[in-house]
Amino acid sequence: MSVAILFASCEKEQLPGVSPHSNSKELVEFAFLQSNNPGLDRDYICVVDGQNLTMQVPKGVDLGSLVPTFKLSEEATLRIGNEEIRSDQTAINVSKTNNITIVAGNGSMVRYNCSVLLVGLVQDFAANSKTSYYNYIQNNLYIDLASVITKTSLNVAYHEDAYTARAYADFDKDGDMDIIAGASNTYGKAPVELEYYKNDVFSFAKDQSVFNGAVPTMLNPRKAIVGDFDKNGWLDVFFVGSGFDAGSYTGETAKILMNNNGKFTSKDISLAKGYIASAAAGDIDNDGDLDLFITDNKSISRFLINDGKGNFTEDLSIYPSDLWGKAYYASELYDVNNDGYLDIVTGGHEHNSAQTMILLGNASGKFMTSKMLAIPAVFGFGVVVDIDFIDYDKDGKTDVLVTRTGDGKGEQGYYKGYYLQLMQNQGSKFADVTKTAFGSDGASASAKWINLVRVQDLDKDGSPDISTDDQFYGLSWTNKNGTFVRNGSK
Repeated sequence: MSVAILFASCEKEQLPGVSPHSNSKELVEFAFLQSNNPGLDRDYICVVDGQNLTMQVPKGVDLGSLVPTFKLSEEATLRIGNEEIRSDQTAINVSKTNNITIVAGNGSMVRYNCSVLLVGLVQDFAANSKTSYYNYIQNNLYIDLASVITKTSLNVAYHEDAYTARAYADFDKDGDMDIIAGASNTYGKAPVELEYYKNDVFSFAKDQSVFNGAVPTMLNPRKAIVGDFDKNGWLDVFFVGSGFDAGSYTGETAKILMNNNGKFTSKDISLAKGYIASAAAGDIDNDGDLDLFITDNKSISRFLINDGKGNFTEDLSIYPSDLWGKAYYASELYDVNNDGYLDIVTGGHEHNSAQTMILLGNASGKFMTSKMLAIPAVFGFGVVVDIDFIDYDKDGKTDVLVTRTGDGKGEQGYYKGYYLQLMQNQGSKFADVTKTAFGSDGASASAKWINLVRVQDLDKDGSPDISTDDQFYGLSWTNKNGTFVRNGSK
């Protein structure tokens, strides 16, 4: 937190040639209201103490144009320099304001000493390296998962969407990537075991002995993310699920698998029970540990704040309450505009009022719909299932890749087909460049839906390519100077 204090002496004067009226010249209230300043996350009430005024202003906000709201003594006016400032109307430059003058009706004046206090989070330009998405893209394991999991824990042959919740990392620190995954018993009643597959030089074996005590179970796991949540140097895994996917939608309790020396102890996160389809992790409050964001499309999407030891406290104030209860199924935390604050990119069922969007982070540590960038809807493909980040044109800016499937509108089947939508980062805005980047190669109306997409350099030419997360699906897109060519017939 930094403080800039600008001093001016308190003086009482009489303007020459002005007939005296009221001698009252008190500054009663002074504030910056969100209603007049859309860039603010809330109202900021300034402190008036005698002839001292302390103004709180969030870091990262444009200090050159803030509209104040104030109350003065009757007949009094407020001036900065020679300019009269009108409450709720006149914008002022807080970065240059060194005193405020109140002029009474009779022309006498009092000057207030002004202190500008910058509040909020310090920028962290390494924020992306502290996210669950960063851990995901460190994965160099691109294989046919059917060669690892021949049959699911429900005793059916492996298929593309058998394990929507899966995580990859070198969990045992032996130099190769292991797998933890959860199969869904979507319409069943019995939860099934989460599964660990140990990698021994690309030879995998299921190993449930890594779990201390009873093997953790879930009914319908939807997303697994990786991060060192207790800061002990070992990568943990956070699982969320939606529970029985019909009827009253009672939801499911999230679990965190705490890793110590390659052994996992499962812990329920009881405050994260719900119909939870996605999770993401990042240091949202810049205090050095990984916090969690979950989307609960039947209730309240929210942040869970880490105490540094893997214990979490729910904070409902960070995410906009007017987005609660909407059908969001995919989300990631990432600083897409490189301003030092993590952003939320999220989407789900657009036909159920879940607008696909980027919520821009800021110094306040709160997200606001007024700082939202909309990602355009795609007719027929209104279901967002995955979000990724790619500098496809190598201009140094982070572009956003949205993976969609069918929403049942028109002739498009529900959860049928795929559509890759590419949003190019143009600095102050994002533009949909899907048609120029993919042509007809980025969509299929009849193929199976894709639940996870991977950004990786498949041909080792220095340009990021795109593939399905699981080689079993058999689809990839090669980047040829910013244009993607599909490999595979699906």
